[in-house]
Amino acid sequence: MNKVDIIMHPVRFKILQVFLDGQSKTAKKVAKELKDVPQASLYRQLDTLVKAEVLIVTEENQIRGAVEKVYSLNVPAVNMTNDDVKELTKEEHLQYFLFFTAQVTSDFETYLDNDDIDFLRDGVGYRQIALHLSDTEFLDYVKDLRKVYEKYLQNTPAINRTKRIISTITMPKKVGELKHE
Repeated sequence: MNKVDIIMHPVRFKILQVFLDGQSKTAKKVAKELKDVPQASLYRQLDTLVKAEVLIVTEENQIRGAVEKVYSLNVPAVNMTNDDVKELTKEEHLQYFLFFTAQVTSDFETYLDNDDIDFLRDGVGYRQIALHLSDTEFLDYVKDLRKVYEKYLQNTPAINRTKRIISTITMPKKVGELKHE
């Protein structure tokens, strides 16, 4: 199984989202966050992620004769590179993109299920903008964006912090009309 197939599996993708806060977790903690995933499926998918080295077992604790594993995200293993996706067919790209957008839709629906939603207070928003950038300007934009992400990726969960999911999609509007420097 290639990295894309491992990561984009619906249950495994949900599991990986739980680890986006950078914290180590036991299967029990993951199960509390993913109440819709059956326990047998959760353990099977955790095992698949460990075998694929996407998750790492960082501790094993003896608890009444059983071994409780503590998992951490192997961040470099989940970063998709150009090499990871360049061999995908158009249909596979579309399938993975549709899965990605369906997951974003599901997360938004979960938010909307709350009784007290307030976009401003909760920092919720969605928008689409167009930037006119040369290739060099676009690379600078991406570097700047990475710097912003890196600044905040080190934050650990705390009582005064809310886990926020940031999803980005970047693409040229009209491929046939691209101008290159």
